[in-house]
Amino acid sequence: MGEGTAAGARGSGGTGSVRRGIRRGGAPGGSVDPMRERVCSKVGCAREAVSTLTYDYGDQMAALGPLGAVGDPHAHDLCAIHTDRLSVPKGWVVVRHETMRA
Repeated sequence: MGEGTAAGARGSGGTGSVRRGIRRGGAPGGSVDPMRERVCSKVGCAREAVSTLTYDYGDQMAALGPLGAVGDPHAHDLCAIHTDRLSVPKGWVVVRHETMRA
């Protein structure tokens, strides 16, 4: 399947480490903008996430759209490179949702 694997923990686990793409610590009062701090879910990739991937196993469909507003444990955030390289199992459909550009 390839692109659907989640990254798990990143970093050493201390202040400022990254886990599941959301940076902890850093800003006073914990006011970190999660949209700016999320990284790609692919193992070994530290690029900034630009899209969110979800699967519907019953309908054999993968939905790829703009980065979600919050980190969903059932979704996978992907960088631009992994978004472009997305592959799904044979027989599956990929639905790509794009935002309108002015």
